[in-house]
Amino acid sequence: MSRIHSKNPIASLSILIFGHFLNHFYAYVFGAAMFVIRNDIVMNNKQIGLLATIQMVVFALCTFAVGVLGDKWLASKKLFVPLGVFFMALHLIIASVAQNYSTLALAAATVGFGASFYHPVAYAAIADLYENKKGLTMALNAALGMIGTALTPGIVASFSEWIGWRKFFLFFGTGAIVLAFLMFIGFNKLINYSFEKEELEEIEKRRSSLSTKERILYWLKFEFFAVLTLAVITCLAYSSLRSGLYKIVTQFLSIIFVDYYNYSILNAGWLSSVMLIIGGLTAIFGGILSDKKNAPLTMLISLAGSSVSILLIFLLGKNAGTWGIIMLYFTFIAFLHFSSAASTKYVTEEVHQRNRSTALGFLFAIPNTLAAVFPWSFGYFLDNSPFEITLIYLFLLALGATVLTVFLFVRELKKKLK
Repeated sequence: MSRIHSKNPIASLSILIFGHFLNHFYAYVFGAAMFVIRNDIVMNNKQIGLLATIQMVVFALCTFAVGVLGDKWLASKKLFVPLGVFFMALHLIIASVAQNYSTLALAAATVGFGASFYHPVAYAAIADLYENKKGLTMALNAALGMIGTALTPGIVASFSEWIGWRKFFLFFGTGAIVLAFLMFIGFNKLINYSFEKEELEEIEKRRSSLSTKERILYWLKFEFFAVLTLAVITCLAYSSLRSGLYKIVTQFLSIIFVDYYNYSILNAGWLSSVMLIIGGLTAIFGGILSDKKNAPLTMLISLAGSSVSILLIFLLGKNAGTWGIIMLYFTFIAFLHFSSAASTKYVTEEVHQRNRSTALGFLFAIPNTLAAVFPWSFGYFLDNSPFEITLIYLFLLALGATVLTVFLFVRELKKKLK
């Protein structure tokens, strides 16, 4: 298997986590800004959801390719993360000059492409660096990513009132290009990968003895289908539903507070940010639990809690009062984020180290492909149905994910009893 070398694992982990913060900030600032951008470029909620769908589809298709390359081309592990930051910077510059919906769609595709470079490679590197502390380190990584997401609505609201969203995008997009260059230097100084002697011999043997067709069949058998076990497939289905929930929340939370609870843009932005920051912190506790117990238990607690919370929002409605509604949304988001690292940890435990980037490529590609329809359909319901229908929609997504986690949890219990 390939080996990771680092003279300073803590510094390496720090730069990987910082990369996740940047990845989430720049991947989600575009969607989070929709409640401001729609006042300049007129869009309905269905169109806003479609932008998220475009981003998710491009992200999914490219993530799988990145995952496969990450296992085959070891140099990519030091190149892809800063390259992704560069392309995400580019999408902000494109959006800053947009005058119509088509240009916004191009920006959405660009950010999806840039965001795809991080997760398969960086998560695999974290698992390799801290084999026995995957839950905690991935939770720290997830938490910083969530905080990067969380800051976007409040920052967008503040800067849009100060200098306007276009100048804000241009400024932060230019800054990201500088950060991408600095990260490239850091990755090359801190992290190095190499194949072990036995694996090099095996690779050379396959090249010399197998035809192209036979090598493809070998890859399909021992690397493609070997990854897609029943447990991993179930985890992918769970992640599809959870990813849909997460994307809906980040894309529409501020819009919901403005349109349905009558908050100002500034208050809605910062209320969303505070909720998402709390959610990011709960991801750390979820990671610790998944190290002490198991990942499916963390996933079960997370989605069951989310289901109950959104059901209470539906049942109580505005009768819960302003603070009651706020606390219910806080609870919903905190539970949703609790399992941010658990599914990633679970997949890395279920596959061989040499296939981790490929497996993680599946984890972020397949769920995002399947979940891409959820933001668009949620926006459709917002435009054409009572708000209560959208809450039922969220509840059904959370409930479906909960059912899948029950299967994984029972499977883990059976493994321990053997």
